[in-house]
Amino acid sequence: MTSSYWMILFLMRIVLVNAYVDLSYKKEATQNKTVPSPTGAYIAANALDRNITTCTRTEPLGGQSPYTKAWWKVDLRRMYKIYSVNILFKNYDGEESRQRGRFAGFSIYISKKESDLEYRCYKNGKQLPDLNFTNVCEKTGRYIIIYNERLVGVSYPDDYAKDNVYMELCEVIVDGCELDVYGTNCNTQCPDQCKNNTCHIQTGDCFKCKPGWSGPKCNLVCGYGFYGVDCNETCKHCIKNVTCDHLTGRCEGGCAAGWNGSLCNQKCVGYWYGLDCKLQCSEHCRDKTVCNHVNGSCESGCAAGWYGALCDKVCPHGFFGLQCLKLCRCSNNSTCNPINGECLSGCKDGYLGLNCSMSCPVGYFGANCSEICPQDCTICRNTDGACESTPREVSSNTSDAPSKGLIIGGTVGGIIAVLIGVGVVVLAMWLRKQPVVKSTKDSCVVFENPVVIQSMEETSPQGFQTENADLQVFRMEHSTSPGDIAAKNIKAQVENMCVGDNSGFKCEYNDIPRGELHPCSVAKKQENTTKNRYTTIFPYDHSRVVLKTSHDGNDYINANYIEDTNGKKAYIATQGPKSKTITDFWTMIWQEGVTTIVCLTNLKEGVKNKCNQYWPNINDKLQARDITVRNVEEKMYAENIIRKFKIYNNANEQDRPVTMYHYTTWADHGVADPLSLVVFHRQVMKATAQSTGKYTLVHCSAGVGRTGTYIALDALYREGQNTGKINVPMYVNTMRKDRMNMIQGEDQYRVLYFALMEAFCGPPKAVTKETFLSKYHGNGSFHNDGKVSQTVNLATEFEELLFLRKVYTQKDYVSGRVHISANYTQSVLPLEEYMCHFSYTEGLNTYYNAVLLQTFLENDSMISAQYPLPEYTEDFLRLIRDFNARIIVFLCSIKDTKSSTRWFPKKGNNIHVGNFTMKHLSSTSSPHVTKTELVLQNKGSNDMGITVFECPSWNIGQLTVDKRVLLDVINEVKTAKTYQEGRIIILSSDGATRCGPFCAVYNALEQITTDGEVDLFTIARQLKVRRPEFLSTLAEYQLCYDTVAEYLLNDSVYGNC
Repeated sequence: MTSSYWMILFLMRIVLVNAYVDLSYKKEATQNKTVPSPTGAYIAANALDRNITTCTRTEPLGGQSPYTKAWWKVDLRRMYKIYSVNILFKNYDGEESRQRGRFAGFSIYISKKESDLEYRCYKNGKQLPDLNFTNVCEKTGRYIIIYNERLVGVSYPDDYAKDNVYMELCEVIVDGCELDVYGTNCNTQCPDQCKNNTCHIQTGDCFKCKPGWSGPKCNLVCGYGFYGVDCNETCKHCIKNVTCDHLTGRCEGGCAAGWNGSLCNQKCVGYWYGLDCKLQCSEHCRDKTVCNHVNGSCESGCAAGWYGALCDKVCPHGFFGLQCLKLCRCSNNSTCNPINGECLSGCKDGYLGLNCSMSCPVGYFGANCSEICPQDCTICRNTDGACESTPREVSSNTSDAPSKGLIIGGTVGGIIAVLIGVGVVVLAMWLRKQPVVKSTKDSCVVFENPVVIQSMEETSPQGFQTENADLQVFRMEHSTSPGDIAAKNIKAQVENMCVGDNSGFKCEYNDIPRGELHPCSVAKKQENTTKNRYTTIFPYDHSRVVLKTSHDGNDYINANYIEDTNGKKAYIATQGPKSKTITDFWTMIWQEGVTTIVCLTNLKEGVKNKCNQYWPNINDKLQARDITVRNVEEKMYAENIIRKFKIYNNANEQDRPVTMYHYTTWADHGVADPLSLVVFHRQVMKATAQSTGKYTLVHCSAGVGRTGTYIALDALYREGQNTGKINVPMYVNTMRKDRMNMIQGEDQYRVLYFALMEAFCGPPKAVTKETFLSKYHGNGSFHNDGKVSQTVNLATEFEELLFLRKVYTQKDYVSGRVHISANYTQSVLPLEEYMCHFSYTEGLNTYYNAVLLQTFLENDSMISAQYPLPEYTEDFLRLIRDFNARIIVFLCSIKDTKSSTRWFPKKGNNIHVGNFTMKHLSSTSSPHVTKTELVLQNKGSNDMGITVFECPSWNIGQLTVDKRVLLDVINEVKTAKTYQEGRIIILSSDGATRCGPFCAVYNALEQITTDGEVDLFTIARQLKVRRPEFLSTLAEYQLCYDTVAEYLLNDSVYGNC
């Protein structure tokens, strides 16, 4: 090939390609082992003179040469952004193959330091390189090094030259830009907020942002509540919960009460609290402890003689001591010393002592107990000497009757108790008039509308004997229990207990006795230890279930009877059966007349075995000694399974139905979704309303945590329904009286409260198909010709739906806020708990605005996502692949989305996106829905068949649509779902609008098909747990009702739904 030909190619390259700046022209170049020449013909600078007839040349490598490595280097004199490196390797006429073999194996490095091979942007492989070679090397650097080698003992590809390997570079052109500009002409300034004022050479995207900024171009201020580098710092405690300065994190309006410091992250220290830490704690906190740094409340309670959240109020007239609970007994009803009860005016008649707490000795009464009882009285009243017992009365006692002296003593004690009770009632009535004091962070202080205290410190010991001498009921001295709660007010109570980082729940839970409170001697016998699943959870002796017959003659099983709120034995709490206790388990089921089993654990959670399978598979049987168990029916739902058994006792030839309700989405020691738990509980209650079983048997793994939570929910809900009020801590005490540690941890205790709130505040609205249509007809009118008028008035129900919506905080949306530019809108972000997390791939995003949803029958089987943004198209395809989504639903026309041309191929075409290829197979259309079959290919993975549905008639900007469109697309999706496994992705502009009605109606139709009833209200509530923005308008909620009614009226048309 002639030099003139190479010159033409080189000049064409400059004209056609070199739009960036030539950074290397006439810069300083060096190389190792230059071939000697009298004229300096082969120096390193020849590669930078833009004359292709002058080239460099190093000593040969390989063969008999002593040299094994060759390099050439250019110093650009300062840092630049490199775009590409173009190398023109010397050619000789007729020797192109030889020269390519010499060039083969070379590498290109970019470095910031002269002595480093910092970043290799290219390494030639087996294929021989072109002699005019260009490689894109987007990197910041100062030095560009071209390197080659022929090492001794290394085997190189056949086409490589092995001997006389010269490095001959005619030209090396390094294209790029100054650090602060970008674009093919290097004439666009990098965004102002890029760190170090540098950005990507092609796109202008910042490599990093200056503190306080985010987004590809660093043009977005940090989201609300965040600041600093990468917006990863969380604003601390600004006044009125406003956001901080996005650059510095400082709170411009000052710190919230209890905090100070430049970033408002330091608590008030010492005895100071409040705004600017300028308020001083009360001197009357108990034991002189420090008060709450936010509101000044005394967390350890008040010193004797004081009360109130701030312990700044002296005990009211007539009371003294800790919590002002003791009654003064001063003469003339004067008040006493509020601290110790001392009466400066003396004691009232009948009492003695410093604080007048001692009653007169027997035989004395009156002022200072100076009067002597009448001679004919054995016992007289301490206050006025009235005779209460004569000698004859005392002597007439018999051994079979209770002593009248004891009766009289009890009467006197009763009178005193009554007097004390009256005083306490007065105190309670007075306290009710005072301002409500709510719990604050880390504070266990006080009651909202406190209840009357039933016993006094002077007259009640820490525990008192009950009918069973082994059992004690404990009175908690500093209990924060609010006592009875009106069921209708539970939402306000829960909100109050949430204040101060859930301090109300923590304090109330920690006040309830726990641990091994009563003897468990039978459970600890040597022969029974292997029957216990855990070594620290035993049944109490007094309440354990005793087996009357057993295969091994042993009467032991790890199970206890549990009472309901009325003291009736209503439940059996037990552990998950072990392999050796399955027979005992079914023996207990038969013996105790159990017809309902509630299972709250999976057989295996993670790597731990939690319960052995004690039931047979469907249409199979299990033999447990004399009992045969047959599994006759199974019904699968998204979060639970219902199994129906028929058990037959071979000994007495009787059979009995038993139903098992298996809740599958509650991990051990974990937190169940309260609404989900309530929906499950309703299902059990409804199905067992007519049950003839004596007990409901409940178990998890240990039979205490989840089991206790469920039993408390059931018992307290029934109590609230019957009486209108509940007492949570009292009932937990009731359970723990009969089985240790029922409800494990304050998280489960909090779930109980939230579940009760969900149960009482959002009652079920499930109705049969016929009732639904009847109510629909009652609220409007329709003609039975397939056309339903949109006339149902749902405004009140919709307001209730919004009122009950779960409230989240900024912490629940961290990923969405960090990747704010990856969202269509900042008002709809995915919740951390439910978002679709990508598998990690180096160099690719880990975020997409998409959340996992459940249908009525399958958990996490549906995804609600936003339309793919143009620059996030590859991430959308990763979402499809990572979550095995075989059905994609666009609730619009695909061509109306900006990114459609980047990933959605036209008929007969393919589109390449990153590592993906999308192939178009076929397309069909109906009046409302277009269906397209695609194949998604990905390197290293099997091909995925994808079915895409779109709704061309649902225009962008149109909030709702004709109900027939919604029904038709759901019908198409359900039909496709019967033929392939995998998830369904539902897409709209923000991942919420339009998606909400689709998902709600989809689930409603599954409920109708499965259970013959529908509860759109509860379906909507469950969906809004994961995507709170679903169904945010009355129009969308109305669309759901209209569409379900349309389906019910025309179910023959929409048979597949």
